[in-house]
Formats: sequence, C-alpha cells, structure tokens
Amino acid sequence: MHHFTRSRRFALVFAMIIALTTVFFAHHSSAGSIYTVHGPTTAVCDNDGSTVPAGFQDGFFGSELHGFWDRELIQISFQFPDGRVFSPFAAYLLDGVVDLPPNYKTVYAADIAGDLYFEYPVTNKWPYGCYSFTAVGTNSGQTATGSFVVTPRTGSAPNSGPAKLNIWKNGTFDSFGEHDSTVNINGRFFFPNEVISVWITQPDGAVLDYPQQLASDIGNFESSFTFTNAHQTGRYLFTALGTRSGYQVFAPFELRARSSTPSGWATLRVAAPSPATISQHDGIALTGALFSPGEPVGIWLTLPDNAVRSLPTQLADGNGDFFTVVQFDERLPVGHYSVTASGVNSGRLVINSFNLTDGGFRGVNADVPPGAVPDTPLVTESNIGDGSLGGPTNINGAENNAGPERTPLDVGSQGCNTPQAYWTPGC
Repeated sequence: MHHFTRSRRFALVFAMIIALTTVFFAHHSSAGSIYTVHGPTTAVCDNDGSTVPAGFQDGFFGSELHGFWDRELIQISFQFPDGRVFSPFAAYLLDGVVDLPPNYKTVYAADIAGDLYFEYPVTNKWPYGCYSFTAVGTNSGQTATGSFVVTPRTGSAPNSGPAKLNIWKNGTFDSFGEHDSTVNINGRFFFPNEVISVWITQPDGAVLDYPQQLASDIGNFESSFTFTNAHQTGRYLFTALGTRSGYQVFAPFELRARSSTPSGWATLRVAAPSPATISQHDGIALTGALFSPGEPVGIWLTLPDNAVRSLPTQLADGNGDFFTVVQFDERLPVGHYSVTASGVNSGRLVINSFNLTDGGFRGVNADVPPGAVPDTPLVTESNIGDGSLGGPTNINGAENNAGPERTPLDVGSQGCNTPQAYWTPGC
C-alpha cells in the first residue's frame, strides 16, 4: 500500500496534467454554445426542480457542445452540489475528504465546425446531487451550461449470507461518536481466509477507500478507522464484501461535531468585509483582542458540513491583539462558516461567522508547478507573518485513504446491532 506525501502527490499531479491533456485533445475534439449532457437515466435537479440527465458513480456521462468557433479551445468546469468548482483534471483526482488537487484549467478543442463531444468518468468521490457544467470559449467568450445529477444505484439487496458487521466507537458499544473518534470494524462469518473489501460511504454519498482485510480461519476480521475533524458530520455507512463468498453486509455510524463553548472575555471580529459575506475568490480579515499578551492563538474554520480546517496558529502581540487575512477559492463549498479563535494559554475561546457565496471558476494555469499552488483556506497576512501564514494544518491524515475503488448499494444494516444480541449464538 503506497501513501503519497502532499509534495509527492503534487509532483505526480504535475506529471499527469500533460499526459491527460494530450488524451483529451487526441480523443475529444469539438465544442459549442449549447451544452447537452447525456446520461444513462434522468433525475430531478434540486436546484430548480427540473428533470435532467443523470448517472451513477463509477459510470460516465457525455458532453455535447455546439456553436463555438472553428477549432476553438473550450474551457470546462464542473460545479458540485455544495458549490465547489473543479476542472475536469482536478475532479478526477479528488480524495473524497480534503479534495484539494491543483485546479488546473482543462481545455478541449472544437472541430472545424465548432462542435465538441467528450465523455467523462464519474468516480465514487463525486457526491450525490445536482451538478452544473460550464463551457467557455477561450477566444469567442461564448458560455454554455448543462445540468447533471449523480444518483444512487438501486436494486435488490445483496446476499448477506451469515456474515455480520458492526461498527462501534472504541471502548464502547456506541454506533456514534464525535470528531477524532476511532471506531472498531468487526466482521464475522465470512469465508475462512478470504479477502474482504471494505469501504465507507459518507453522508453526501462520496466513498472513502479502506484497505482490504483478511478473514481468520473462522471467517472473522477486526480493523479500525479514525474520523479526523476534517471529515463531514452525519450518517456514514460501512460496507464489507467477501471477495470469494460474495457476502455483503453493512453497518452505520453517526459522526457528530464537537461543541465549542465560548469562554473568557476575548473578542473576534470579521473586520472586512462588512457585511461578512464574500465570494469563493475573496478573503476575510479577522481581528482578535483581549487575549493574553504574547500568547499563541489557535484558529480554525468550521465548514457548512461541519468539517473543520485548522489554520496556522497566530500570535497575540504585547497588547493581546492579533489580525489575520484568510483567502479562499472555488475548491471550498458555499454556505455558512464559523471561525473560532482559542487562546492556548488563557483558554479564552470566541466564535464568529461569515458566508461564502458562489465565485465561479478561475482555476490555475498549467505552467504553475504543483508545489506553487496554494491550499485553501490560506492565511496570507498576519501581525507577525512567518509561521502564522499558510494553509490548513490538519488535512494530511485525512486525504488519500487507500482501499478498493467500489461503490456500494445504499442498503441498511443487516441486524444484530446490539451488544447483547451480537455475541449470542445464531445472531
């Protein structure tokens, strides 16, 4: 199992972009001011209630465009249900949690008639919901949009056989927990010594990969998983599939947010803009006051889905004050954010909030090295600089979880979920 560091991952991304763009140009050559999306089925788009083409994770959709200029390059972007916007290049590299690949601009070439058709894969890192696709002619400036829904697959329940699966918070029999909880994954009654694929479906439908497990001589296995504060909250569904027996079982776990209670007399203010509403490409200026003079101040953002992004620690000056400027981009979801500042020594904790709105796609030019593409959110200014600048500090442990690339059917637990029943014969 290989785990890439962020620097190695960026280097890999940079190497891939040239090859991927070549594939696009070699196999897809058309464009247009009308964007028609093709999918295997239809579904209702929550944005406007209309019925639009739809498809499934681990499938494909087709993009048909017309009306662009002769041989014009057409820039494509995908807006996700939560408002994040990715290029086709970046959308293929999502990890399902952090989702911060370099957002390199991706262009396709129209043919001599200004037409374009291409197909694109929907990975299991794409959440369920309604997407908006945008095509912009780089010379003509013409813009076309289309809608597409990623919907769960439906079908009969898979064969569970005698297999059982339970997910419990470590040290308890609880099927719920808060951020930073470790859960035990306990499977029983699979085929002896068979390889078992395990994956985790998040509340939004995106899938987290997990290493395959090996059953014991009596068909049991035990593993564990830690939910960091970078994970969204809500109902998760764990799936275990015996690769020889075909037994497939499910177990839920509810992840809850930790609560922060304001304390002390420190203050935190969104100094700019006013009112505290910005687009995805803007920044906010934060000022803190009445912390202990010279103390470190922890600062973090809570996203609309209750995932947390911790930012570099700030340092109060001799008067107990600090300021910082936080920059955003289109890889973050739109919605209501909370920002928390906590004095490391004083324990004073204060919370404020702001709103992030749709800013459209800007992307990154292909000549920018991956290591030079900043993360988001990003602290760009502070009262001291140096170590207080930079991107999120809590994301390395949450991204690029390794495991099988499969999409489960969203079916409920197979039963035997109480501690008393779980250990009884016949359960």
